[in-house]
Amino acid sequence: IDPSLPRAGKHPPHPRLALNIGITGHRATVLTVPIMMALGPKLDEVFSGLRDAVRKLHKAERSLLSEAEPILRLHTPLATGADQVAATSARTNGYLVRALLPFAPDEYGRDFKRGKENNEFKRQLEIADQIFALPGDRSDGEAAYVGVGKAVVAASDILVAVWDGREGNGPGGTAHVVDLALAASVPVIHVAVDRASGDIGAIRVISGGDSL
Repeated sequence: IDPSLPRAGKHPPHPRLALNIGITGHRATVLTVPIMMALGPKLDEVFSGLRDAVRKLHKAERSLLSEAEPILRLHTPLATGADQVAATSARTNGYLVRALLPFAPDEYGRDFKRGKENNEFKRQLEIADQIFALPGDRSDGEAAYVGVGKAVVAASDILVAVWDGREGNGPGGTAHVVDLALAASVPVIHVAVDRASGDIGAIRVISGGDSL
């Protein structure tokens, strides 16, 4: 052994603390203007609360963890509405944003209307810290959207759901992704929206079918 080389320590390096959040929620065509206006501050509350809790844990368990700042990361398909609002809120609160797409970016861009909507999607994509596109195929679009929902759940320690609490319109929708998360024992932070009144209700945690 070359004595000039640094000697390895007794223990392996301490792990770096990380928190991965997923987002699912209704699109802008479903959410009313009052809900869209109130959603950003509400998600700021969620993301800042989780950030502060992770930092507190990091400080309390500093003897077991790397001294490096915890990694905070949001996984989002960047659809209009809840996904994009969450991306903006997460970034403001110190999270990395990982775009997790059902198709290649150019193909997925066809989901967004030309003009302002498509331009905003491209902007969100450009400022994302990472982009991962699943090999979805338009010939089976339902499978592609289910696949990206499963990928978001698989990547997440916690799922945030901007959801009206109703049964979904089919596979790949918000209700279905919530069901996938609960089946996988991923806790869900439910940001309840009332489309009729335009209100956002109390935030609750759902885990294993029970609300806390």
